[in-house]
Amino acid sequence: MLFHTITGFALLSLTTASAIAPRAGCGEGTQKICYGVDGGTSQNIDPEDVQYVAEYLRSLSAENEGKNKFWTMPKSIDCAEWSLPVFNAGTVLALVKHIDNRVLSSVLFEDLAMAIDGGKNAADKGKNELLGCGRNGGQVGVTANTSNPLYNSADYKSSGAKPTGLVIKLVKAPAT
Repeated sequence: MLFHTITGFALLSLTTASAIAPRAGCGEGTQKICYGVDGGTSQNIDPEDVQYVAEYLRSLSAENEGKNKFWTMPKSIDCAEWSLPVFNAGTVLALVKHIDNRVLSSVLFEDLAMAIDGGKNAADKGKNELLGCGRNGGQVGVTANTSNPLYNSADYKSSGAKPTGLVIKLVKAPAT
């Protein structure tokens, strides 16, 4: 009798824990990870190159119109990881991983930049974002500024996209 009670309790606990704390799709979460500190291997990237990537992404947002202000990853059967279109980034290769492959994910390039440096006028100078990982590089989930009117535009809404499900990663660029 005690065995059945304990087994039943264990199964109920596992079911409840799964419902309360669902796992991220594709095996990665959105928490900030500094490589070489919180996991992984330090990437030995130049923090000035990290800042350049944020500024480049911000310029893509400023120079483009409409849907071209967004980085979009389609639904897929795999958990794709694509490089961002940042040229001449020195030691940095900027990647975005799609961690919810059942969702059409789309965020502003500005939001990708914010995940890196916290914004041009960040009080903490990016210490809470990827810039705070210094030479190590790292990854973090992209948080969309959904108060931006572009997320409420007819084009965005009709696309069926969601401003979720993306992780930005800054790693060592391959030698050329």
